[in-house]
Amino acid sequence: MALNFSNVNFGNTILLGSISGIKFNDLNSNGIFDPGEPPIPNVQIFLDLDGSGVPSPNNPTTLTGPQGSYSFVGLPPGNYAVREVAPLGFIQTTPSPNVTLAPGQNLVGINFGNVQPVGSIAGTKFNDLNGNGILDPGEPPIAGVSVFLDLDNNGVLSPNDPVFVTDAQGIFGFGGLPAGTYVVREVVPPGFQQTTPSPTVNLAPGQNVGVLIGNAPLLGSISGVKFNDLNSNGVFDPGEPPIAGVQIFLDLDGSGAPSPGDPVTVTDAQGNYGFSGLPAGNYAVREVVPSGFAQTTPSPNISLAPGQNVVGANFGNAALLGSITGVKFNDLNANGLFDAGEPPIAGVQIFLDLDGSGAPSPGEPTTVTDAQGNYGFFGLPAGNYAVREVAPSGFVQTTANPNISLAPGQNVGGVNFGNFLPQGSIAGTKFNDLNGNGIREPNDPPIAGVQIFLDLNNDGLLNAGEPVAITDQQGVYGFAGLPPGTYTVREVVPPGFAQTTPSPTVTLAPGQNLGIDFGNRPLLGSISGIKFNDLNANALLDPGEPPIPGVTIYLDLNANGTLDANEPSTVTNEQGAYSFQGLTPGTYIVREIQPPGFVQTTPDPVVTIDPFSGASNFDFLTGSFT
Repeated sequence: MALNFSNVNFGNTILLGSISGIKFNDLNSNGIFDPGEPPIPNVQIFLDLDGSGVPSPNNPTTLTGPQGSYSFVGLPPGNYAVREVAPLGFIQTTPSPNVTLAPGQNLVGINFGNVQPVGSIAGTKFNDLNGNGILDPGEPPIAGVSVFLDLDNNGVLSPNDPVFVTDAQGIFGFGGLPAGTYVVREVVPPGFQQTTPSPTVNLAPGQNVGVLIGNAPLLGSISGVKFNDLNSNGVFDPGEPPIAGVQIFLDLDGSGAPSPGDPVTVTDAQGNYGFSGLPAGNYAVREVVPSGFAQTTPSPNISLAPGQNVVGANFGNAALLGSITGVKFNDLNANGLFDAGEPPIAGVQIFLDLDGSGAPSPGEPTTVTDAQGNYGFFGLPAGNYAVREVAPSGFVQTTANPNISLAPGQNVGGVNFGNFLPQGSIAGTKFNDLNGNGIREPNDPPIAGVQIFLDLNNDGLLNAGEPVAITDQQGVYGFAGLPPGTYTVREVVPPGFAQTTPSPTVTLAPGQNLGIDFGNRPLLGSISGIKFNDLNANALLDPGEPPIPGVTIYLDLNANGTLDANEPSTVTNEQGAYSFQGLTPGTYIVREIQPPGFVQTTPDPVVTIDPFSGASNFDFLTGSFT
């Protein structure tokens, strides 16, 4: 039997493709996407299916991404016109692509290039002589002025602002400008003000715009009064009269005298003068001083700002007066000369002894020397002057008292005063104060090799930098060349001695010589003990063993076992106690005069008193047995 099959079908689908590319800024307008040329994002790309040349409702459309890329996917085979909506101000530099898409084909590199036509802003910087803001015939250009595009609109030339310096014809220009809004400004030259507004230019693509910037000079003036400065204080005081007919000039060439090109004027009946219509700049205003007068005010040097009117540039004159000046100095070598290295003395009263009294009197000119020792008397009429000082306490004047004959207008310098401060000394003798009474007596011997010092910081110790002297074989020490002041004199006490005189604090007057002696005595010790009845004859003071009073104990200085006339002795008291005080360092044999009927049970003590350990006390038990 035959079989019949139906609906054995075959299905196909069309292979879909894609078109993609990049939108770029064709900086060199060569229609090629060159390395370094930036992408242009957010540009509309469309497939012009209806050939209208503009996006239609049925035309596929897309926007370029941040990298300028675009793509159309899922496209069936066919012919496609790929078009862009060119950004405002840009011109397309690549042909509009017409592509044939095969089934499943992915076309890449369908790029669009644009370039933005650039324009320019140029103009002239001119001197607006009449200040009307218009470039009139005959108004000259201004060269060397910075004109800039104020991109950040902050009113000043910033690092990133394009700038152009006007040439000899005042011309400036900025080319290659993309479309946009530009504020054109200038750095106004010193002494000028701008007479035209700063142009704001809305530059269309490829547009060339011309602008003008005008400046006018700012003019100022200088004026003042010429007056008779009766008190020579350099101030125009009420009641001081004007001086007419005096020549005042602007010393443009710095010669100090009126020159052919220097502006000059003459003071009027009120002493007034003035210079007007002056451009900004530095002006030295000078006068031709009238005969017999001296100028009492400084010659004005004025920095005139643009448009500034300076008033009160006054000139004072007074009759010619002189001065006497000098220095007050410390004449260290007392030779009456101000030698190199000799220091000034500040704060000393110098006066003109008009009445010859030798001391400052009411009404006499007086001054005080400054930190450099300088003094001066100024504004002195001609005459004879006795210049005197009030010598500082303790000082002696080493220069003669000056008597000056001052000629009219004479300035006498070098009228110096020298003073000398006499120096003193502290000296004395270091002695062995045998009896410890703190007084140097004829039989007290000197002590050599002892350090005596000035305790400048009064800490009781010899410190580095403090003056020190060592006593010689005669015990003598000394400090010379001491300025007046307060000094504490101390010694470094030798081992084994104690100081018997105080360490004095003395006030040394100028030129005073003080004598200060230092006494020492050896450190003294003692020996003491108990005389007892050694009942059990064991040579020990046992509890209950009674004392023996009335027994003679002595120091056997010559070790002969006998109490001699010059040997120290004592008698035991009711408690059997004895002692020897004030003993100098040395070795002593202590003995007793044995009471009748007793036998000594303890040895005779031999005691050494060490001078380096100070006073020592030794308790010795002396026992006897009957």
